Amino acid sequence: MKNFIAICFTSLLFFSNLAIADPINIENAYVRATPPHTTNSAAFMVIENTSSRDIKLVAVSSDIAERVELHQHVHQDGMMKMRQVDAIRIEKDQQVSLQPGGYHVMFMGLKQALKDGEMVQLSLYFDNGEEITIEVPIKKINK
Repeated sequence: MKNFIAICFTSLLFFSNLAIADPINIENAYVRATPPHTTNSAAFMVIENTSSRDIKLVAVSSDIAERVELHQHVHQDGMMKMRQVDAIRIEKDQQVSLQPGGYHVMFMGLKQALKDGEMVQLSLYFDNGEEITIEVPIKKINK
């Protein structure tokens, strides 16, 4: 009988955790390619929160740079300025686009040039404890 109760309790905990999981989808991610001797770059993507509660992207890590930060462009005093942010909020059943001129992941102190066609690994950390590691292509962007 004790084994039956233990199995039921364990099953209840397992299925409870499944029910409160916060599904996060990452789409269209890429890192901007750089010319030689460039020390900074950025990553862009769409983050979709399909859960029933708001979440926040609180950090990103990668071994391609000395520092990785979350940034946003803001219009201030008639100029566009880039500012570091503590987190990027993704509301329930919504998505946020990290894109040029808006939110983005900033890489500072690149350890090498980022070449078109190569891949890099990024780990994204959310305030619900979820960590997602993705392989992201490096793309050359013509402007």
